[in-house]
Amino acid sequence: MMNRRTQIGVSRRSMLQALGLGAGAAAMGSLLPLMNASGQEKVRPRRLLLIFQPDGAPARDWNSVIDWRPQGSERSFSLHAIHAPLEPWKSKLVIPWGLTMTAGGAGEAHAYGMAGLWTASTLNGPSSGANFDGGNGNRTGWGSGASIDQIIARAHGSGMPYERAPDDPMQETPYRTVELGVQCLNPNSLNRMIYAGENSPIHPETNPRAAFNRLFAGVTSTGEAPTSDQGAERERAERKALVDLLKNDLTRIRRRVGKEDYHKLDAHLEGLLAMERRLNQAAEPADPALSCTVPEEPVESGGRGSDYPAEIRNMMDIAVAAFSCDITRVMSLQLSYAFSHILHSWLGHTSDHHTMSHDGRDRRQELQQIDAWYSEQIAYLLGRLDAVSEGDGTLLDNTLVVVGRELGSTAHRMERVPFVMAGGARGALKTGRYLDHDRQDHAKLLVSIAQLMGLETDSIGNRKPGSGPLSGLV
Repeated sequence: MMNRRTQIGVSRRSMLQALGLGAGAAAMGSLLPLMNASGQEKVRPRRLLLIFQPDGAPARDWNSVIDWRPQGSERSFSLHAIHAPLEPWKSKLVIPWGLTMTAGGAGEAHAYGMAGLWTASTLNGPSSGANFDGGNGNRTGWGSGASIDQIIARAHGSGMPYERAPDDPMQETPYRTVELGVQCLNPNSLNRMIYAGENSPIHPETNPRAAFNRLFAGVTSTGEAPTSDQGAERERAERKALVDLLKNDLTRIRRRVGKEDYHKLDAHLEGLLAMERRLNQAAEPADPALSCTVPEEPVESGGRGSDYPAEIRNMMDIAVAAFSCDITRVMSLQLSYAFSHILHSWLGHTSDHHTMSHDGRDRRQELQQIDAWYSEQIAYLLGRLDAVSEGDGTLLDNTLVVVGRELGSTAHRMERVPFVMAGGARGALKTGRYLDHDRQDHAKLLVSIAQLMGLETDSIGNRKPGSGPLSGLV
């Protein structure tokens, strides 16, 4: 997640052994999100927030799945019970009904659905460095493609979340992307959804307090006097020392490699020099974003099942503030994991989510209660986003929120996945609509997300290359 502090320590011995080519690049990757808070902007940027909700639509068995299709026409419709809490925000929703998950590969549906959710790419088989149980003993490795948030964050240009390139020394936000999660468990193919590329999962920050302290170090709400943050200053000094250390090591390594490798070392050195310039520039505090409000620091959580609702609200508050303070413009929030074993005791349940999906009983009523509860959490988030004024609109109006799952149904069907879109993406998305896209590949949705964020592409992932976007969405 967002290159956490523990990741900046780089072994000089490892770098020397690798002739500075592998570990040097890793060190630079961990140094990229520097404390360089963005100032005011005349045009509010587009933002993207991807949210994962576990499991599919409630089903008794393979052939008995609830029909969660909205009732009515494109512009005049009613939401199914699993989405009923979103009713106050219906004018700012798009419901792309009927999509089939563009996913497959190793393991069972939960695993390859998770890997393909935001990538439309195949889940690899096990390898020496990645060998996981993808369901009932079926082994998997990691996913094989970059997720749409990472693709968007790497892009740059007018109308996109970022106008400046990822290697520009003067970044617009402290973090290009931020990955948050709530009770996502240890890394494996069932528990990770965001990928930098093939075999490169990105792990979310799952501790709300740690996320708060990392993201808002040195940040003040709009209108407040800037304060000196000793922790941020200490971290900046540590990073400057590490840059100096790596520069010296690269100079020594240059004497030990052939001329054919000079260009690689020069590229690493140029990256370090750019980071040094950014560190020096970051010493001067920047103006806060126009609508920045830093939330209260969350209390320390034990990560128990009973803490799940409070942790979700804390992470959602952090996400809203990270957007409003322009800490980042691209974010993901993973709620639980595939095979979710959260026990929703606050709903009166005595069996956990996944167990109820497969205990041989008709659990559609309880499973619909769980889905409606998740919709209540999404409604809370939308309300918080919509409460932030941004000139002639709101933060929600300038953001695209997409809620997705790894399955179409709890019976492991991959058809008719309950996706929900919200927000206007700064006018790019026409909301208040229900669209029938029955049996179409969800890769088209990912292409549409990219286009809504300003990218010119007709292909995402390796399973349906060249799929194009969903018709009528963009």
